[in-house]
Amino acid sequence: MTEAQVDVVELDGSCPLSRDQIGGKAWSINRMRALGLPVPPAFVITTGACVEFYARGQVIADDLWQRVRQGIGVLERELGGTFGSGMDPLLVSVRSGAPVSMPGMMDTILNLGMSPDVERALATGDPAYAADTRRRFEKQYRAIVLGDPGADVPYDPWQQLRAAIAAVFTSWRSARATTYRRSRGVDDTLGTAVTVQAMVFGNRDARSGTGVLFSRNPNTGESRAWGEWLAGGQGEDVVSGRTTPARLDELATVLPDVHRRLLDATTVLEHDGRDVQDVEFTVESGRLWLLQSRAAKRSARAALRAAVAMADEGLISEQDALGRLSAEQVRTVLRPSFDGVPDGEPVVRGEPACPGSASGIVVTDPDEADRRGNAGEDVVLVRPTTSPDDLHGMIGARAVVTELGGATSHAAVVSRELGRPCVVACGAGTVAALAGREVTVDGTSGAVWPGRFTGTAVDEAVLADLRRIAEWAGVAFRGTGSELLAALEPAPAAPSGQHAASELAVLRLIVIKGRTTVDVIAASLGADVAEVRAHAEALVAAEHCVEAATGLRATPHGRQHLTTLLERERVHVDADALAAAYEEFCEHNAELKDVITTWQLKDGATPNDHEDAAYDAQVLARLEELHQRVAPLLKRIGGLAPRLARYLDRLDLALNKINDGDHAWVARPIMDSYHTVWFELHEDLIALSGLTRADEAAAGRAQ
Repeated sequence: MTEAQVDVVELDGSCPLSRDQIGGKAWSINRMRALGLPVPPAFVITTGACVEFYARGQVIADDLWQRVRQGIGVLERELGGTFGSGMDPLLVSVRSGAPVSMPGMMDTILNLGMSPDVERALATGDPAYAADTRRRFEKQYRAIVLGDPGADVPYDPWQQLRAAIAAVFTSWRSARATTYRRSRGVDDTLGTAVTVQAMVFGNRDARSGTGVLFSRNPNTGESRAWGEWLAGGQGEDVVSGRTTPARLDELATVLPDVHRRLLDATTVLEHDGRDVQDVEFTVESGRLWLLQSRAAKRSARAALRAAVAMADEGLISEQDALGRLSAEQVRTVLRPSFDGVPDGEPVVRGEPACPGSASGIVVTDPDEADRRGNAGEDVVLVRPTTSPDDLHGMIGARAVVTELGGATSHAAVVSRELGRPCVVACGAGTVAALAGREVTVDGTSGAVWPGRFTGTAVDEAVLADLRRIAEWAGVAFRGTGSELLAALEPAPAAPSGQHAASELAVLRLIVIKGRTTVDVIAASLGADVAEVRAHAEALVAAEHCVEAATGLRATPHGRQHLTTLLERERVHVDADALAAAYEEFCEHNAELKDVITTWQLKDGATPNDHEDAAYDAQVLARLEELHQRVAPLLKRIGGLAPRLARYLDRLDLALNKINDGDHAWVARPIMDSYHTVWFELHEDLIALSGLTRADEAAAGRAQ
């Protein structure tokens, strides 16, 4: 096999390829087999093959397919079964595996190779198990591969496999996966690997089941194994949140030897990975199988506790412990916690899945949570259960509550990564009981209380851990933790011509953008992140702003304060010269609106699909020509009001991005696109001129 053909590789413990090439799931399987742990045999199709799949127009090449068939042969020889046929049929799972963890974002197909003949072969042992396995496969295959719950499933196992691999590759570009990557800054070009692994069956009999185990508590960081167990289930049952599993202690009761071997294996994995592990496992007829192990998602509190404990245990160094913590995690644990003992009774109780507290109005639709959260409202997303399709709503919400699922369900795992308080398994009827109400979610106790409650002082145990971290960082630790935060804050790259931030500049951007972050403000102002953070903290302390889950937003008090600051700024501006400059800007503004409208609509009505390169080039040429004409005016405005000088730099940057081929910089509202920056400049000119948007809109100059 040539280097170019290394796209299908056996995972026997000796695979030399990196995570980037085979994805985190396959890398984990290979590593566990190298450690001698019980893992079903598997092979992987590399991320490079995914890139090639898209380059070929989403087609699996015949030579790749031949190597996949050879990989199935390896599994057959190791287990002694026959793929999709015979009296001892081999079934497989087809799983996605990106180079970076993307929990639940892409597709997986289990029990592949199932057919009526295979069901009959399996039914000789237990007809109910055979029928359940076929039902699971056909439902999942129709949903993921065929996209039609009523479609006919092919019985040819090779046809099933080829289509399933293509479906998993395709899921890399699904809307939910793309949303997740953008929210996490993950490169869209990485691609996903596909792992094909022999199935083991947690639904086989009374001594079978599936579960998820964390080597330490992912909510608190307690140095004790913690997890969930679902008798008679398969792995997707646990992570989907459609059922509520039992605590792991139940496994110790019903299968104590399996429980002991599982804990022993988890200890091996934690010491090998030198990090908290998230382990997926299946028990088939009393035999333990490990399916995956990865670094666990954890709450900010758990990250702090685990980092200190692992350093004390000698598992990692003190400097490693420092590297495991971010300034944002420290800010999170320093926020007051909810005391959990208000008057009255909670509306519902469930399983605590991610600690912390948050208040808001309950919404039950993820689109509504996304829309209202981005508009600055405090909302709580309540669902029967969550799926990757709900991600945007979870990002927009302050907290997440579900009727079903456990502490290792999708809702729990993603909430911990997002830093959202989360309560799961609240029971049927929770959605109806909470819809439209204002509630406070306590992710530490698992209670959801009516109304809005404030927090209490930070727990002393948290402060003790922070003092240890500060000691290792070589700084003092005082009440606000400012010295420690400064030590943990990554040093920003010093941009050329870096500008100084001011209280007015920071608050003005927060008000204009509605809700934003320190990093976005610093980038827009060309200022130092630490300097902007200091201004933001002062604004929050003065109650001019609040720092919500998705960023900073101004309070009514803060908007009044901004009015005062703008009045002070106007005293130092030549009013007549500014009025003349604003009149000139309004002439250009009408032209800019026409350019943007033409970019978005053809003939004023037809959405521009951007398939006509010549048309787009003509519009962009108009934009660049307008920019060249308006640049002298922007320089003059910057001379009149120094705070506004940065706008020319921001518009220059947007135009450079456009000229480099990234047309999102024309008019995308969630970034510093040309139209966004122009809009913000217009708002600033209105305010600095002592005018109001309502008056300007009535005059047709600010619509």
